[in-house]
Amino acid sequence: MSAHQVSTLHDVVLGKSAGEAEILACLGENGICVIPTFFPPEFVDPIREACKKRMAEPGDINYEDGSYKRVETYKGTSAASNERIYHADCFSEQAGLFRHHELLKSVASEYYGSPHSVHLCLYERHRPNEIPTRGFHLDTFELSTFKVMFYLNDVGENDGPTSYLVGTHKDADLRYQKEHVWGGAASAGDPSGRKDPTNFTDEELGPRLRRHVKVIGPQGTIVLFDTWGVHKGIPPGPDGERHVLVNYYRRGADLPRSDFGFNAQADYQQYHVDYNRHTAV
Repeated sequence: MSAHQVSTLHDVVLGKSAGEAEILACLGENGICVIPTFFPPEFVDPIREACKKRMAEPGDINYEDGSYKRVETYKGTSAASNERIYHADCFSEQAGLFRHHELLKSVASEYYGSPHSVHLCLYERHRPNEIPTRGFHLDTFELSTFKVMFYLNDVGENDGPTSYLVGTHKDADLRYQKEHVWGGAASAGDPSGRKDPTNFTDEELGPRLRRHVKVIGPQGTIVLFDTWGVHKGIPPGPDGERHVLVNYYRRGADLPRSDFGFNAQADYQQYHVDYNRHTAV
């Protein structure tokens, strides 16, 4: 697909019967692959309700099962709408099955040519917020990583769908220019004014913006994507909200789970991870 072609969601959508080879081909070409209703409602609903119940409790909480909720962490930043529960697999059987799903793990491993596994199964709820969500970005310069996002509710244009610039996962020049020439950028409307090194401006992206797809879909939809591709979440509109689980895949057949810097003690409690021995996580 050339930089002058306009991408549509249809370009990256597969049927739920798609096999591993078809998924990998879609990912290799586009950096993203969408499979609607991959999971049925009876699998989805218990996860969403268990997470919503915990999210209704005020403030940041460390749970006895080793999961932990963070809603205060991002106030005053472009991630202000992020309400997160880390390690949803600690209290949801279905979330655990998603985390360890063999096909998804195999796709990640085959995509990179080495064993990959999940170090974090994260729940996020996005709701309207006066501060816009983070703009277009990639996750790291150092290495391509892999995510699978799982929609726990029907996500339309008003619900803050995730979005992606198709094909940018292969754009090494774009990453080079961002890291070594252009420098960091602040997200539009971010009151902190923080310039993140992996944030892009629309001017930097230029004609690549023509390859922007917004992933709307019913509950049970999964979105597989390479985080070297440029992506962002769309801000939810009035009365909109998006509930998702996200698997974070990294190299390693049986990774210890990651605390993302928020609660190493809870991780140790649950999995007896010695972070002095697992500095790569």
